[in-house]
Amino acid sequence: GGEDGDAPRKALLRPPSPSRNNMMHNIVAPRIYDRSPPIGQIEVTILAAKNLPLVVWNSGKNGEFPGMPQAYCVFSLNNCAERTTIMKKHCNPFWNHSMVMDVREVWQVCKCKVMHSTSLNRTGKTDYNIGNVHLPIGAVINWRGVSHGVDGTWRAYHRPLSSAMGTRYVACKGLDQEQKEVDVFNTAVEAAFAYDETASRKDGDKALLNFSGDSDCIGLHVKEEQFTLTGEDGIHVIGVQAGVSSQVRLRLKFFSFRCNYLEVHLDRASCLPKMDTGLGTCDAYCRVQVNNSKFKSKVQRNSLDPEFFQTFRLAVGDPSAPVAIKVSLFDWDRFDEDDHMGDATFQIVPQDVDDSFVHKLFISSTSDNPGKGEFVVNGKGERSQLHLRFSFTPASKHGPRLSSADHDIQ
Repeated sequence: GGEDGDAPRKALLRPPSPSRNNMMHNIVAPRIYDRSPPIGQIEVTILAAKNLPLVVWNSGKNGEFPGMPQAYCVFSLNNCAERTTIMKKHCNPFWNHSMVMDVREVWQVCKCKVMHSTSLNRTGKTDYNIGNVHLPIGAVINWRGVSHGVDGTWRAYHRPLSSAMGTRYVACKGLDQEQKEVDVFNTAVEAAFAYDETASRKDGDKALLNFSGDSDCIGLHVKEEQFTLTGEDGIHVIGVQAGVSSQVRLRLKFFSFRCNYLEVHLDRASCLPKMDTGLGTCDAYCRVQVNNSKFKSKVQRNSLDPEFFQTFRLAVGDPSAPVAIKVSLFDWDRFDEDDHMGDATFQIVPQDVDDSFVHKLFISSTSDNPGKGEFVVNGKGERSQLHLRFSFTPASKHGPRLSSADHDIQ
């Protein structure tokens, strides 16, 4: 909220003066890795940017004029940098570019720069910075809102999204094994569940949660969301839409060398019955329980063949031990209690899964005796199905041991 004369500068980026410092700042760092042994790797996917600002173009003859940016991203960590392709003039560019980098310490900070180039074919010294995102690796590894105490216990703290600056965080409460309400937990997962329950009550549909949401990937050592771009001065970059900040969407997945990761890919459901009498459709979502971990998918409105394409990520101990999985299908209702449509219950052995194989599971209308009850069918008598895949990433047998501090946050 500055004066009127300040507004055009916020919505229109000008290239900096061609000083040596600016030119050196925009040169991509060479792929040189630090010699310290890595504790794991991070897979980064730069998905898209949203509401980028207009930039100043120079035609030479006609002088300067405003236009849409030709944006690309540079992601850097450990003196290593990789960039995306340059997208033709657009304020909402899409890349879906993935890369893998080593992680040395959990306190390291990775940086994503959104740049503007005057050429579609190559980067150059005249390219300049639209905005940045700085993210510590610990923010990817730690559960949202969860803190570890010196006594070995875990707590969760929440502050409503709509709260003003200076609002205090509130301790989240949940039920222990004896069904007593507590705010101190024995594991990080229990504290993360308590955070989700509190955030859901306080923030509603806008809540950012650990075990559910609209992101494509949810769960352990994952962070996928829209990050607000800031300038070199730390102030939010205002995009082409007046008063709205520019954002970039990133997905970051950390792979610890000491952790076995199982991913449950919920692709879609098919042949669902009509649950809403008015439109004759269904607002489906799934609750996925893997051992003691519970996830919730996004709601797909008005579809009898909903597509989810979400991944739920967790850690498993012995990869040769069977893992129990239960997927419950619900129909979402705005005013009434959600309708439970049915369940699919089965087991897998993590080390034997093949992520290219699609499991087509019939949905049973009862969970008391899995496989023995009546199957859910649609109006044509076709059995309703869930389509799932699984992938497994084993711990590195030859990877370096994590320090005690790194082990605590897993």
